[in-house]
Amino acid sequence: MLKRVLVEGFTLRQLNSQRPQVALPTYRYRFRQALQRWVARPSPQPIPRGPLVLLADGLWFEFDGIPWVLYLTALKACGSNHATFLDPLLLPGREGASRWQQAIQAIPPDAVRRIRALVVDNLPGLQKIAEQHQWVLQLCQFHLLLKLQAQRGGVRYRLRGGAVRDEIHQLIRRALELPDGRQLNSTLARLHRVSEGDCGTERIQTTVREFLKGVSYYRSYLDYPNLGLPRTTNPVESMCRLIREMFRSSRAGSNPHSVLLWATA
Repeated sequence: MLKRVLVEGFTLRQLNSQRPQVALPTYRYRFRQALQRWVARPSPQPIPRGPLVLLADGLWFEFDGIPWVLYLTALKACGSNHATFLDPLLLPGREGASRWQQAIQAIPPDAVRRIRALVVDNLPGLQKIAEQHQWVLQLCQFHLLLKLQAQRGGVRYRLRGGAVRDEIHQLIRRALELPDGRQLNSTLARLHRVSEGDCGTERIQTTVREFLKGVSYYRSYLDYPNLGLPRTTNPVESMCRLIREMFRSSRAGSNPHSVLLWATA
């Protein structure tokens, strides 16, 4: 029953229709009991061995006007392309460094000692956390390019400075992939020049300046090839999407306790 709901996407009402002799409230009660027993068991996923890379992202909720964030973390061995998700942590308040510290403290200490790098979106405070733990920081390239793409498409692209914004998009893509050397230096120099001119919108100018300020963090995958760093947080983003879809179909995320229970399962 758990697998059919959590993995295959069936609703309790759909499953209950196959057992008409059981009233739906009773069926829901039995499912919740099974869910709680499953979550109470030790985590079935073994943490990978050896040096690790931590991937992290937050999923926002709101209950009675108060923001809550579900902190999702996953660990992968440096030489592997598979990530293992840990139990999430749900905390009230906006996403921030102090709450991410709590999420990291919830990771088993032995695993924390073996973490070598952190892969996250460009969020305030996470750079400081990486520095405190002496972790290599890889910022998500997908989120950066998504900001630029939003400024290039549709009506906004036809506003003033459209050609420059398109050039910025191409320059940043090159800067994310070029090896160290003359071409990279030339690309970054051009980005500096266009960021000081008329890029069309204040937002895209800010995006370019932020990129130039932290460009090394977007290129960590090139500087530390031995760590096998992913360039995006897409694995955790995908889990966020799956959890959202689960709550949409089950309508189970009505309160913080329910969100944590279902997401953990």
